[in-house]
Amino acid sequence: MSKAFGDRIKALRKSRGLTQQELATALGYADKSMIAHIESGDNEMALDKITLLATTLGVDANDILGIEALRTERVELTVLILIEDGNRILLQNRVKDDWKGYALPGGHVEAGESFVEAAIREAKEETGLRIKNPRLVGVKQFPIPNGRYVVFLFKATEFDGQAQSSDEGNVEWVEYERLNGLQAVDDFEDLLRVMNSDNLSEFQYAVDGEEWSVRLH
Repeated sequence: MSKAFGDRIKALRKSRGLTQQELATALGYADKSMIAHIESGDNEMALDKITLLATTLGVDANDILGIEALRTERVELTVLILIEDGNRILLQNRVKDDWKGYALPGGHVEAGESFVEAAIREAKEETGLRIKNPRLVGVKQFPIPNGRYVVFLFKATEFDGQAQSSDEGNVEWVEYERLNGLQAVDDFEDLLRVMNSDNLSEFQYAVDGEEWSVRLH
């Protein structure tokens, strides 16, 4: 944490009439020395402690983080893979309630894994196919609490093996002309537009209050 971060905590603490020892006790620290080190910029502060600090001082966590909050946010990294064979694509009829319907295979990026490696692994786990040379064709994103959910969109036209279903759902080759007759996940058509376009590269869910809308860039 920076000295500016420590100065904000010191100013907020004093404005609430708290001593360093009183704030340390509220945050579960043994003595005031930890607060002194944080205020001087010498010590880091865990995210859960920042949340507790915000509650104790009666402010928003972003008010404490200041400009630093604009540079760093919590991000979930995932991939989706469009596997194409001529005029047909491989879809997964998902069975989980959180995202039911025909969708592209994919999943989370594991720690230390490259995005390309994640795409190859997820394709193998969910479809039985080993894709080759997957190409990044776009990105999808939407907000989550204190951050955003980012999906790297890959396309693959080279692969080995036979398509096999998984616990995530049954897989099925579907011709492009048949897509309109399928019960696909929400906004699937717009997602494919981005992945198959030379002019689009981003699918974004924008949120205004309770309203979610799709923006293609």
